[in-house]
Amino acid sequence: MLGLILTSQLWLAPAPQPECNQDLCWSVSPAFCISALPEQACEAQLSVQWQHSAALDLCLKLAQQELSCWQDARAGQWQQHIVWPENATLSLQQGGRVLLQKELVVLSRQPEKRRRLVAPWSVF
Repeated sequence: MLGLILTSQLWLAPAPQPECNQDLCWSVSPAFCISALPEQACEAQLSVQWQHSAALDLCLKLAQQELSCWQDARAGQWQQHIVWPENATLSLQQGGRVLLQKELVVLSRQPEKRRRLVAPWSVF
């Protein structure tokens, strides 16, 4: 009697590589979101981690809206389920000065409709 062995594989996406500006490094996940239709808002669990060799006062902002702030910290993490309607900039700021930023991109499964270059009734 032949036996059948079933195996399952779990494919994990690689962890986001940290991006650095001098001694300040962060990782943002996800950096993009896929919506079903164009111009549809994206919903995702956004996760941010940062670290620096010295203690800093930093704020995390999405499209200039403050999400979280840390005072006198060498590292921080933030995670929350958010909705963003279109491409938006996520930034880590110190006193209003942007130290790191990342564009959160919204992609669509359905491409935008293209306009025909030639009318269907044209002879030429």
